[in-house]
Amino acid sequence: MKKSRANRPLFFVYAPPLKGKRPSNRRAVEPPYQGAPAWKCSVYYCWWEYLRRHEGYRQTCESAGRGKYADLYADFGNVHEGVFWSWWTEHAELFAEPPIRHVSVEHSVSTDQNTLTMSIPLENKLSVSMKQIRRLLEPQVQKAARKKTLSLAKYPVATKPVLRTLHEHLLVWDAKKQNPTAHDSELADIAGISVNEVVNGETVAELRAEDLPTRDLERVIKRRKQLAVQRHLRIAEQYIEHVALGEFPKREGR
Repeated sequence: MKKSRANRPLFFVYAPPLKGKRPSNRRAVEPPYQGAPAWKCSVYYCWWEYLRRHEGYRQTCESAGRGKYADLYADFGNVHEGVFWSWWTEHAELFAEPPIRHVSVEHSVSTDQNTLTMSIPLENKLSVSMKQIRRLLEPQVQKAARKKTLSLAKYPVATKPVLRTLHEHLLVWDAKKQNPTAHDSELADIAGISVNEVVNGETVAELRAEDLPTRDLERVIKRRKQLAVQRHLRIAEQYIEHVALGEFPKREGR
């Protein structure tokens, strides 16, 4: 939970970015990499980073909100201005669930599909009425839970995020931008992406120790690195394209 500028508690489906240690009542979050600060251990931080990689949105930011992504800019603002934490302080409510609704007395049938109107006899004992309400309410709540989406936030997280892979996709994407002529297998080394280097039960180090040729094995490993980088680039591109549509992390395929 976090307090917004509107001074109301905010609840997020996924762990929000934090300064300092994450409270123990929030389920442990797998960091994107070892030693990552708490404020980077959040899908909402990744959302900000991916949006910063979208060239079309960058142009809209440079044009003070004018351009193709003006509608999204109205909500997200200039993600290239200032640091993440100042941006998050201003925009956290975009990802928060709406305020909890409270039980109230209804005098007419609501058209809201998520509202159940009951008639409660006031002459009964409270304990009796509460038992009856619970018996009637439980199946309705379970039915509604099966229908509704995971989040009611203005910008819900599209799929369950894995921070480590989101981080790796960006590492490869940035490595490609900074080294456009490098071979894909070289980009794997630059970005620190590891692949299985055991081929038919053997490694390059073992073959060299026995003074055996390593060319075929190195070729297989190089191909694995190439394929891994190409996959990371494809996924990163899809995430970046969708984030400018207000959807993250979302992709159509691998």
